Amino acid sequence: MNINKLSKPLITLYQPQDTRKFCSFSILNNKAGSLNLETKPDTYGQGYRFVTELRNRFGKLLGFEQFTLFDKDRKSTGLLISVEEEYRNKKYYFGEILRLASVIDIIENKLKKFEIYSKSTAIYFHSKYKFEPAIKNFDERDNALKAIINNQNPQYRYLAEHAKELLFLSETSNDSEFQRKLCLQANKVINEYTEKVIQNKDYKKYPFNWGMAMQLTSENINKNKDFFNKLFRKHNIDYKI
Repeated sequence: MNINKLSKPLITLYQPQDTRKFCSFSILNNKAGSLNLETKPDTYGQGYRFVTELRNRFGKLLGFEQFTLFDKDRKSTGLLISVEEEYRNKKYYFGEILRLASVIDIIENKLKKFEIYSKSTAIYFHSKYKFEPAIKNFDERDNALKAIINNQNPQYRYLAEHAKELLFLSETSNDSEFQRKLCLQANKVINEYTEKVIQNKDYKKYPFNWGMAMQLTSENINKNKDFFNKLFRKHNIDYKI
């Protein structure tokens, strides 16, 4: 096997007369051997639910992502992304490959954003691939702020202080419009915090104990195109933003 051989994604329409496009491609240089990725209607499809599956050459399922996408919609919603437990945190990068497939789908479908609700243990994973907090729920916001406040590391003190100020404002106001504006401010602080934690490789030290809404926007993909293009090259995927 030539590990330098590139795999060009195949982009196909879901159905004739339909605007939705999905990708499939092979990975030829993974340490688990050659892999195949395919997006298809989910079992519970009903025309708007789909699943991207990553399998080895024997057809064994290694990981998947379920999501919804309506025809002519400008956003997609991720429902569940999962990698088989035996392959997690062992540098197979199956989650990363699945995420690259969703990036291709966002671009090819000209979507504005891909929305998810991340469980607490996956927040840093999604942040690594340029997802940002998109919290609208007030309790969700306050719990994220508390996690930052509880971080006693001096490197994060200025963010903890900012989070403390926002939490104080949250607890002293009953105005719904003001609370919604606080969500916008909090999302920026939380995003800066997760980026810094990832940069310092501190994500195991400072976990969140509450999930949160997140989103990957087309704007952020273009802003970070060098990052994503490097990942495409890493996996020998012939695709460039």
